[in-house]
Amino acid sequence: MSIRLDGVVKAFGDHTVLNGFSLDVAEGGITTIIGPSGSGKSTTLKLVIGLIRPDRGEVWVDDVRVDRLEGDALYELRRQVGFVFQFAALFDSMTIADNVAMGLRRAGELSEQQIRERVRESLALVDLDGVEDKFPNELSGGMRKRAGVARAVALRPRYLLYDEPTTGLDPITVTVIDRLILRMKEELGVTSLVITHDLDSAYRISDHLAMLHEGRIRWQGPPDDVRTVDDPVVRGFIEGKPELWEAVP
Repeated sequence: MSIRLDGVVKAFGDHTVLNGFSLDVAEGGITTIIGPSGSGKSTTLKLVIGLIRPDRGEVWVDDVRVDRLEGDALYELRRQVGFVFQFAALFDSMTIADNVAMGLRRAGELSEQQIRERVRESLALVDLDGVEDKFPNELSGGMRKRAGVARAVALRPRYLLYDEPTTGLDPITVTVIDRLILRMKEELGVTSLVITHDLDSAYRISDHLAMLHEGRIRWQGPPDDVRTVDDPVVRGFIEGKPELWEAVP
């Protein structure tokens, strides 16, 4: 059981973003979606957690069909699927501890003492011990990103979705975030779905790589195999050679 999208079609007005998109995300691994801007990568993540619904097709998490969920059932699903936003999406007026505790307080299952302990545990997982009383503007971009991961894992989800986790970070911090994504897999056993433009990062973290192009998966497989693909569209993207795309009939 894991995440599955089957024959998904999604349009915004006259623009069709996904057009027969299908993908299976293997349980316990890290699947990374790459592709040009506007190809539907972020749309895919929003479909998985029910922020938007497909026009056609099916979206499944385990044995639950997400595109048919509403209300409490949808909220319960989202407790199992942590979302790491592109720019962390922390609330500037709240301390880091309160940001991380948000989902725990909403769930209402833990005492305040238990919440404080879970917050400390979650921050320790991302090497942010001792920042509970700081505010987001007191942290570096990389630290804010890690705090976003801590918030996502505080509810101990089975799945983590990462929306461009290394955008805007320097090369050293990118490596730190990559190692963190791998640590969440190894220490928490979560299944991860990542979207990124950073090919070096994708090669480092991925068990499975999928390229999205014109609304469908153009290629997928182990990351080491993508460098030997003959498809000019795939090669044009990973090698940064638009002339290869222009030659495709």
